[in-house]
Amino acid sequence: MSFGYKAIFVDLDGTLLNSQKEISKKNLDCLNSFIEQGIYVVIATGRTIKSVNKVTENLNINTPIITLNGSDVRKSRDGYSMSLVYLENKYRDSIYARCKSILNGNKQYSIQNLLVDTSKGFYCLHPNKIDVDEFTSHYDTEVLELDLDNPPDEQVISFLFLLTPESNRVAFLKDQNDYFMSRVQFCTFNGWPWIEVGSLNANKGSAMTLVCEHLGIEVKDVIAFGDGQNDVEMLKSAGLGVAMGNADEHAIKCANAKTVSNDADGVAVFLERLYNVSK
Repeated sequence: MSFGYKAIFVDLDGTLLNSQKEISKKNLDCLNSFIEQGIYVVIATGRTIKSVNKVTENLNINTPIITLNGSDVRKSRDGYSMSLVYLENKYRDSIYARCKSILNGNKQYSIQNLLVDTSKGFYCLHPNKIDVDEFTSHYDTEVLELDLDNPPDEQVISFLFLLTPESNRVAFLKDQNDYFMSRVQFCTFNGWPWIEVGSLNANKGSAMTLVCEHLGIEVKDVIAFGDGQNDVEMLKSAGLGVAMGNADEHAIKCANAKTVSNDADGVAVFLERLYNVSK
């Protein structure tokens, strides 16, 4: 096979999954055919391993899986964590304090809800104001109520902020980045309103490098597909970074190429065209 690449790293939501949150038959058949020919297919997503296994059950992967945007890299579907990155506790405590301050009033933005993913549990500031099933389906634990006056003393993987609809998101992101002086990572999602805060040491790009080392290949021999800001480091690092037709400006700006949208089987369309050209 003269395909020229040894691995395909692919995001899920907005990329491999269509708007119905499913892998289309065309995408599934395409990736499984590459797997049969010895090409690694690696999932790189913001989802948890439980959620990944649910939506990719018919994909014949036997490779590490990048979850939680690079914070947790699993050796396989049922394997242990090869890498698990937490926020430094001093930043965790600062974020809790900042949340209390913002809730007490800000002219430009306010927090509608807050989720905290920790080493021991999953917390929500207002559990009655979210579709709990959307989040508990990703975890094996129930959602616990978060008390900002007495926050859990547990290591934090990430925070998820939901601002009120009228909030100025740009002002919020600027203020937090200025305050933390880029010592933590604020990330937005394409088509999803939550804003994630995690460690600077955790992203899909660094996780991709780790997985490539594990597989014995080089990053330059990788194709990566993504659609949002949380895919940027991966798209930049890959030998060929491909933005979806529905991608946001962050992904488009750093990608080497572009394909059609996730609802038009963009992953399969690009790979099949590239494969035919390389024959």
